[in-house]
Amino acid sequence: MSAWRSFLSRSHPLLSRLRPARSHASHLPSVRANSQLIGSRQYASNGDLRAEVNRQHPAAQETRKRHLYVVLDDHKDSYGIHKLDMDGDDLGGPHPSSPRRFPVLPALSVARATLSEWAKFTAVGSSIVGIGRKPDGFSEDDGRVLIYDTKTTRMVVSPQLPEGLEYGYQAAMAVGQRLYFLESVSGLHSLHRDEVHPGGEYKYMYNGALHCLAVDPDVDVGGSGNKLWSWSADDRLLGVPFHANTITAHAVHAPPGSVAADHDIYVSALVDTVMPKGVTFSFSTASGKWTRRGYWQLPVVGHAHYDDQLDAWLGLHAGEGSINSPRLIDGYLCAGNIASAPPEWKVGTEKLFHREEDMAAGWRHFDAKLVPMALGLGGNEYCLMERLRPEGDVKETLGDGDKWRLRLTTFRVERGPDAGPVVTARRPAHCYRISRYNKYFDAQAFWM
Repeated sequence: MSAWRSFLSRSHPLLSRLRPARSHASHLPSVRANSQLIGSRQYASNGDLRAEVNRQHPAAQETRKRHLYVVLDDHKDSYGIHKLDMDGDDLGGPHPSSPRRFPVLPALSVARATLSEWAKFTAVGSSIVGIGRKPDGFSEDDGRVLIYDTKTTRMVVSPQLPEGLEYGYQAAMAVGQRLYFLESVSGLHSLHRDEVHPGGEYKYMYNGALHCLAVDPDVDVGGSGNKLWSWSADDRLLGVPFHANTITAHAVHAPPGSVAADHDIYVSALVDTVMPKGVTFSFSTASGKWTRRGYWQLPVVGHAHYDDQLDAWLGLHAGEGSINSPRLIDGYLCAGNIASAPPEWKVGTEKLFHREEDMAAGWRHFDAKLVPMALGLGGNEYCLMERLRPEGDVKETLGDGDKWRLRLTTFRVERGPDAGPVVTARRPAHCYRISRYNKYFDAQAFWM
């Protein structure tokens, strides 16, 4: 059994800060965000009064409408978590030349000083999780983990991060109510080298580790729907068999009949042989062991999502590249089975976005994210989030002025005649004017 270090919250005005659990310690509730400044680090939220109603009426909570939450560095001193109604009539125009500003203020505004300028955001269940890197002079009272529950609008902040994770992470994967982080800083953990690689095929494990943040679904702290979060202290998570700072793609595989505690996390990265070589490993959340799947890589950039309607994993296809030149998204979808070795993937024939058209209009494609909107709910709808920047020096585009564009496109995916992914029911794109202040920040979007 894994050992768990539980969070203990300490009461502050409109703020809960968390500490490791001590013997005989009780767990205090988190607080619901509202329109006031929260704490000395100024967590500002516009809140959602409907969440209070939903807590009183469980049936309303079960059928509540889902929204797209977009996390941006659109303010000089804070990160904004924006809540968008994708069925509303106040969305932006379809082209970068006819955009709108965001229709609402952020659901939550997180002061940059809270999580540092290297903050990253990910999600598990109905919660958005922000992790901040440890800058010099970080005191014990400064939060480095922020967990925002979009259902209840409650928030917890903690200064507690496992060793190694305080310097950031390379990938995050949600498995049920658990959130796994891969980082590349932790020292080697030699106890498991023979266990992971029988016969000594590899001379050593690489720096890095998996860390698991979990919520206990059976614990209701204070009887108010508050959640108890914990970090795993399982030694089996330490050490990885690849360069964790070279991760190109990842996915989660649920074997038939398995539960959330018995999944496989697939990771494509690089290892050192005679020369750096691409490789894919899987990690069993049940046994805590890594298995080498082969010297091949998943043909996607970032996360591949399992689509139960397609019975396949779907992601943004990685274009041409090399070991020394990372592959970039080429605009196509690809779908396949990660459990086969090597996996068989089909690439779609229709581009989701067209760099040539954007370039002709004076825009450069910066990045894109594929956001599943109905996985596990009997549907296969997705949203493509793109960021576009104007021509010229990127540094000149940072700061005030709404110089960047955010484009959102929703669509469905079906199998084509050759079993490849085909985009259907594509809705007109919506484009927004946004500002960008932090050159290190990676924008994210979540459907919840």
